[in-house]
Amino acid sequence: MATVAPIASSTNRATSAQNGSSSGSPQTVWLVNAAFLQEIKDSNPHLWHEFHRLRTLSQLEQPDCETPQQAIKGLAQCLDGIRDLLALQFTLEESYGLIATPLTPSPYGQPSPEAMRRQEVIDERQMMVRHVIDQHRCLYLQIVDLVEQAEELQYRGCDSNCLRLFAEKVERFSCDFTAHERLEGELIRLHGSHSTLPASADHS
Repeated sequence: MATVAPIASSTNRATSAQNGSSSGSPQTVWLVNAAFLQEIKDSNPHLWHEFHRLRTLSQLEQPDCETPQQAIKGLAQCLDGIRDLLALQFTLEESYGLIATPLTPSPYGQPSPEAMRRQEVIDERQMMVRHVIDQHRCLYLQIVDLVEQAEELQYRGCDSNCLRLFAEKVERFSCDFTAHERLEGELIRLHGSHSTLPASADHS
C-alpha cells in the first residue's frame, strides 16, 4: 500500500508551468510500485537479449563495412523488433509500475517543519518519476525514427560511410536507453523498502 502526503507540490507546479510537461498534472502524484516495476523488467528477457544483439550489430567490423546492405538489413530487423518490445514494456511500466493518482489537498493549515522536509523529499521523487516517463516518450520517438531511417537506407542503398554514421546513431540510442534503465533502477531501489512516501507502493 502507499500513503500520499497531503501537501501540494510547489516544485511540480513550477516545473509543469515552465515546460508544459504532460507527465502528470499539478494535481497528480505518481506512485511507484517497485515490486511490479521490477517484475515487468524480469519478465521480458527478450528485450534485453535484443538490446545486446543491437549493441553487437552496431559495433561494426571490417566484413560489415564490405557488405553494408546486409549489415543495414540486420540493424533494421533488430530495431524493428525492439520498437515493438519497447512499446509493450513502457505501456506495462506506466500501467502497473508508475501509477498516477489525484492529489488530495490538505485540510490543515501551515505544515510543520518536519512535514515540509518530508515534502521536499516527495517533490524530488515526483520529479524523478516524471523524468522517467518523459524519457519513455523520447526513447520511443528515437527508435521510431531509427527504424524509418534504416528502412530508407535499405530502399535507396547504403554504402560503408552511411552505415558507419547510422551505427553511431544506434550506439547513442543504446547509451540513452542504458542511462534510462539506471534511473529506473534507482527509482526501484528508493521505493523498494516499504517506504510510505508518495511515488511509492509498498508490497511485502
